[in-house]
Amino acid sequence: MVELDGDTHAVSEAYDARRTAFLEGEGYRVLRFGNAEVTGNVEGVAAAIRAALTPSPSHAAHGPLPLPHGGEGF
Repeated sequence: MVELDGDTHAVSEAYDARRTAFLEGEGYRVLRFGNAEVTGNVEGVAAAIRAALTPSPSHAAHGPLPLPHGGEGF
């Protein structure tokens, strides 16, 4: 899951932490970027997202990564 955080997230850190823990418990990986980071460094944000989607060599030996909750691929 990729989330862009606006100014309101600065005051809701506890909520964000609980939500992130829940999503990670469901098998999702959370990437969070601030609006200023996206508008000021869109290429860097895109590179971080690409890097997160690229399996490491250790995963490549074991096949594709499972979907959250064991979902089926296409």
